[in-house]
Amino acid sequence: MTDREKKAYVDKHLTDIYDQLIINCQKTCGAGYSQWGEDLLPLALEFFLDKPLDVQYDSCINNKAENFITYIMGFQLKSSTSRFWHVHRKHKSSHRELIPDSFMYDGTNKEDTSDDDFMLCIKSSIKHLDPFERMLIEERVIKRLKFVEIAERYDIPYTALSSQLKVALKKIKSKCLHLR
Repeated sequence: MTDREKKAYVDKHLTDIYDQLIINCQKTCGAGYSQWGEDLLPLALEFFLDKPLDVQYDSCINNKAENFITYIMGFQLKSSTSRFWHVHRKHKSSHRELIPDSFMYDGTNKEDTSDDDFMLCIKSSIKHLDPFERMLIEERVIKRLKFVEIAERYDIPYTALSSQLKVALKKIKSKCLHLR
């Protein structure tokens, strides 16, 4: 069988199992599917398609491609050393408790909408940060811009942004920790 025929078979097989892969991605992500499921599946498919063509073909012939791609999704989602973790989840989990509604994956707040003491402390702490740290919190946490976008907008090195955001978040956490 030629490489072109193998590639056509792999493409057809992936098309056939794509609906099941979406279901597997939903089960792998759980409640977080709406937040990062649309990014996880393409990444897992990319990893699969980066394998040598013979490996892809053998996986499809033996009906193991679905399991392999689902395994990749699970590993990328849960491993703190994976590419998916560093691109999509790392920054959200490091300051999750500082973002209102961050535990609500569907964007709706199921609790009372009035601010509790913890949220009031966070808002007060943000107001008392120096202007650079306040700008970082507003741009990255509240507006949810990427570090690359902030770096381009303000002409600040990427590494300085990420390290200073960590410092600012630690300050806020330390001031409000007693309320948790």
